[in-house]
Amino acid sequence: MINFNAPCIFGMTSNNKEVLKLIAMCREIRDVASKSQILNRINHLLPVESRIMIPSLITGDGIDNLLSWIEVKISPPIYGLTTA
Repeated sequence: MINFNAPCIFGMTSNNKEVLKLIAMCREIRDVASKSQILNRINHLLPVESRIMIPSLITGDGIDNLLSWIEVKISPPIYGLTTA
């Protein structure tokens, strides 16, 4: 089960920058096994309360969706683009 109710991760830390680099690298890879390993590494870099429960069987598209979700959660907000 994927925990999409994890709290937002505030502030851009060096850990977040490393995660964003790993996300970019992971998106370039086509091999699902390699993508899965990188996703696991990314998950371990997240704070414990924000980690996701990754299913044992996941597709490349599923990994890309999780990467996008993580990227949104750790990226700083872009002011003026939010809706109230």
